[in-house]
Amino acid sequence: MRQLSTYAQNSSKVKSLLDMLSDLNTGIEDYASAFYQLGGALSNIIRDTQKLSSQSTITLACSSEDADLLSKGILDDLEQHTAKINLAVFWNTRADAFENKDYPVAPIIKKYIESLDDVDILIICKSIINTSCVVKTNLTYLIERINPQKIIIASPVLFEQAIPNLKNEFAQPISSKFEFLYFAKDTEVNSLGEVIPGIGGSVYQRLGLENTQQKNKYIPGIVKTRRANHHTSC
Repeated sequence: MRQLSTYAQNSSKVKSLLDMLSDLNTGIEDYASAFYQLGGALSNIIRDTQKLSSQSTITLACSSEDADLLSKGILDDLEQHTAKINLAVFWNTRADAFENKDYPVAPIIKKYIESLDDVDILIICKSIINTSCVVKTNLTYLIERINPQKIIIASPVLFEQAIPNLKNEFAQPISSKFEFLYFAKDTEVNSLGEVIPGIGGSVYQRLGLENTQQKNKYIPGIVKTRRANHHTSC
């Protein structure tokens, strides 16, 4: 069962893009374009709800498979309205701790990080939030190094338990900063652990990257183009 947010209910375009993601017949180019456009739609809401100015310092963090699509859609829009936005990209591998599927983990194996100085707002974006282990890992890494005033967790689709599960992973001084931004909340998971209708399965497989190993060898284009212009850590 799917519950649409107020933002999605009021936008026929957003609803159409969500349908494209969940449709298994959507081709790679259209699938990728849907994520980029949804990133722009999420950015519009961020600008409408946050007091951004040319002095705001924002860090946008994502996983590598989202960097050229959802994250770039957010970034391209925000860069037109704020002077300082930095990018952090993480390559995560997935595993089950203690060989128990109830304890998924997502250690970072590689990262691209621009400046983390004086961050006002941290935006964590993910194509879909299910078990929350990737978001938890990347967020933990960042909040050990920065102290943002707000933490926006943005995703087109999330599983209904993702919000309470993620909040429970962090102490109240951190979780109180969370603002969740999404278009659809789904309540079902199939036998493969995939949210239904979700985004039509695994994002990197839908994009033509067959498995985690292949995904983690891929260097997003946005990283290649920005790396030469920023002081980064890897």
